[in-house]
Amino acid sequence: MNLPNKLTVFRFCCVPFLFAAALIQFKYHWTVTLIIYFLACMSDKADGIIARKQGLVTDFGKLMDPLSDKSLVLAAFLIQINLGWHTDIVIMIMMAREFLVAGMRMVAVTEGEVIAANAFGKAKTFIQMAATGLVFLFLAILEKDGEVVIATQGFNAPDWMNVFCTVAFWLSGIVALLSGLKYAKDGWHLIKTK
Repeated sequence: MNLPNKLTVFRFCCVPFLFAAALIQFKYHWTVTLIIYFLACMSDKADGIIARKQGLVTDFGKLMDPLSDKSLVLAAFLIQINLGWHTDIVIMIMMAREFLVAGMRMVAVTEGEVIAANAFGKAKTFIQMAATGLVFLFLAILEKDGEVVIATQGFNAPDWMNVFCTVAFWLSGIVALLSGLKYAKDGWHLIKTK
């Protein structure tokens, strides 16, 4: 297994540690959550650069890299939903998009094709990682002197943070919707009727 693919697997492995750091209450747990998330997100950037520069692009990477990104980002959104920041419609849009694209990729594989991430999909992932990463950063900053910020619904966040989360979630949802429509348009030829 080459280095970019190992970084992809590393991202999958970060998901349970991200959940543990966010949901188990201990001193500076949001700081630990932020570090895990930051390293996982940076591994996404690194594996792409290494794969392209060293000619290590593989079908495994084309398929699994987007899945590891989805796992990581959806884990971050689930953690933040637990804090009470969400709009159900936005989460449904994101989940529907992920299932649509994953389904199209599975159909493509049966036809001998691989649908790699396109620019729109990469922009969606960046926006989602940036939005959720900033929330983790804010939570880490709010952990004054190691004071535990409880990760349950009813968290008494500052008003500005509620506004930020609402705007960031909706922006992520709209870009996810547009990205899903682009994948559907590009992969329409794979849908055969009898």
